[in-house]
Amino acid sequence: MLTLFLLLAMQVVIPGELSCVGSIREEAISADVYVAGVDNEGTTTLASPGQILYLNGPHLTDLKPGTVHKVVRLEGTIDDPSTHVVLGTYFKDIGKIRIEKVGKGNAVARVLSACQGIIKGDLVIPYIEKPAIEFKGDLSNSLTPIGTGLTGSILLGKDDSRMIGQGQFCFIGLGSRDGVKLGDRFTIYRPHPEFNPNDMSSGGAGAFLTYSSRERNGYQEKMTTALRSRALPPIILGDIVVVEVGAGASTAKVINSLSEISPGDMVVRK
Repeated sequence: MLTLFLLLAMQVVIPGELSCVGSIREEAISADVYVAGVDNEGTTTLASPGQILYLNGPHLTDLKPGTVHKVVRLEGTIDDPSTHVVLGTYFKDIGKIRIEKVGKGNAVARVLSACQGIIKGDLVIPYIEKPAIEFKGDLSNSLTPIGTGLTGSILLGKDDSRMIGQGQFCFIGLGSRDGVKLGDRFTIYRPHPEFNPNDMSSGGAGAFLTYSSRERNGYQEKMTTALRSRALPPIILGDIVVVEVGAGASTAKVINSLSEISPGDMVVRK
């Protein structure tokens, strides 16, 4: 009964859960407003919830007291691993702040929540609440065929995690330009490794055999040639659902993990 319920409606993310995920953006985020200082300067270097921040920047006049904004941090450029085309810039979500006062040349804000410590130089942008997302459908298993849908790869895990599992977030190298939409489900898979001839050895050198191994050696050479071009189905690793769509890259959450998932693993839309 529980399985049936999950197949009918699985809540992938709830409002607010995406506040600390980050994003890969094709468009630049300029330093229109940035963190210039923290309360108790000299004794505090990282701002935490409840603390006062001081903001600078050429667009301070766009800020309104009482409005909520997001603090982000530029991390680096992300390339497509297969084409080496630049897909965008990775920004970490750092926290949420509320504008308290806007003055001449500076503004005062209070930290509402923090994914990690806010530091001077972090950028301030408008905060937009993300919608809840549900998934309806069955989940992949080790026998699921990958099909011929839209294919891409996992670029990186949240916070550059190298091992990704169920409930965690990752970024894929597909976006709105490729027709990706919120709620799209992708199956994660990995090709089998290349054939290793050592896998044909069961151990032992055969020095004490009572029969000639010449025929065995000839057979092994033929099979080695055949196995180098072996055809195997891919290894099914799990499923992800897209929770935020960018132009060239999207954010997804792992809803099903059959094995550890890593950057570089392939995804195909179902």
